[in-house]
Amino acid sequence: MSGRISRFANVRRLNCYRRPDSRESISIRHEELSSRMEQVGAPLGWSSAVVPPAPKFGKEIYASFNVRYQNKRVKCTGGYAYRSAAYLSDDCAAHDDRLFFRFDVRDSAINYQQLLRKNAPEVIEAFGAYRADLCFFLYEVFFEQKNAGVLQRLRSDASIDIDGRNNIFTLQAVNYWDGELCQRALGYGRDEVIRRLTGKVPRVEPLMDGVYVVFSDNPDLTFEEYCAYNDALKPVLGLV
Repeated sequence: MSGRISRFANVRRLNCYRRPDSRESISIRHEELSSRMEQVGAPLGWSSAVVPPAPKFGKEIYASFNVRYQNKRVKCTGGYAYRSAAYLSDDCAAHDDRLFFRFDVRDSAINYQQLLRKNAPEVIEAFGAYRADLCFFLYEVFFEQKNAGVLQRLRSDASIDIDGRNNIFTLQAVNYWDGELCQRALGYGRDEVIRRLTGKVPRVEPLMDGVYVVFSDNPDLTFEEYCAYNDALKPVLGLV
């Protein structure tokens, strides 16, 4: 396991998810997103990036795009789910709009603490995400393998969208949950999340109608430390 992780030891991903609206135009949505992301600061903002026009669906049900930065060590991909009321009627994360960033934490142009404090929340708000996470390469995969029995029981219930629109299973280094996700996955709102986690995590604060949580601000977080805070803090939140 350590060998597989070490190859990508410095890779971090910020993943943002949004519930799509079948009534909205992809071209207008893309234009609005581009405008908002141009106001976001470096290193993830788009003010000096090459942003393509709105993508086309063709025969696919997901239209994707790539943003090119001057800093080649920062990557961004995004995409929109097919705008159909029938298709989007399934209430699951598989139909989310997505915006993913990948960067090297050792890049001298990236201030990791500032990214956690300011840049990531700006991106989440610009995208209008209902959930977001900043993850370490493969940690989630290995954590799921470690908890395979619990996951198997959860998957036996078709109504549970694991780490999706109505469930929180894994606590990443950073998480954002909007008000609706808090209620559906936790059974209480963002203020209670803040109350339960204050003093136990490096950062927990309101963002839009939800909560932004930094479970670890350590750029060198080990998998063992990742498991330790999950094991300690999931019960605090009432999660299995």
